[in-house]
Amino acid sequence: MKKDTATNSFVQSLLKEGEKRFPSAHPFMKLFYSGRLSKEQMRGWAINRYYFHRNIPPKEAAIVSNCPDHVRKFWAEKLLEEDGGEGKPSHPDLWIRFCEDLGLKRKEVENAKMLPAVKMAVDGYVNLARYRPWRVGVGASLTEYSVPKRMEKIIAAFKQHYPYVTENGMGFFREHMIADKEHGQLTIDLIEQNCKTAQDRREVKEGYFYKIDLHRVILDAVYLKYVIGNQN
Repeated sequence: MKKDTATNSFVQSLLKEGEKRFPSAHPFMKLFYSGRLSKEQMRGWAINRYYFHRNIPPKEAAIVSNCPDHVRKFWAEKLLEEDGGEGKPSHPDLWIRFCEDLGLKRKEVENAKMLPAVKMAVDGYVNLARYRPWRVGVGASLTEYSVPKRMEKIIAAFKQHYPYVTENGMGFFREHMIADKEHGQLTIDLIEQNCKTAQDRREVKEGYFYKIDLHRVILDAVYLKYVIGNQN
């Protein structure tokens, strides 16, 4: 199942469309990349992003529960990696390490009250995987194909502007430079092999665009609360 990228014209065009739609140039990220976020603003982002990351294993489990056998064996491996085990921390636990570099305690992050828009969007994401056809949930993971480049850029910003983020705290981002390259290609392969009809492709697109818009909702909510809100 290993390839280097998408060979299917549908997937190629969808990835291009997704890159244009993804909020890479969001005002919050512009502040982040230029080193203009305070530690308090970083904490607000980290706490709310944690709710997203801790819900990834349930989302993957929902896909595993409703996909066909020939997809399940591949997606179950993805679930196990996200959820940790065999001496490896889960991805939510790796995010906690980043939060601790910001001066947050584990319980503080786990018990934090999330911004309403973030909670609704993330809960909707899990429900999308649970109640919509499996191709919708798999399509949502197509965003992972472009994650390694974004992680590289984020790590560079940490090193240049945020010296309190340690190598241990950057573990989540380094892990995703590797894992999401594999996850992204797995998603592309499954879509190319299993999504042939117009309806199949509509379902893939539905999931992919929901995930992209979810990232925008999180950034919008955090920016409004911790950047715009602090100016009032």
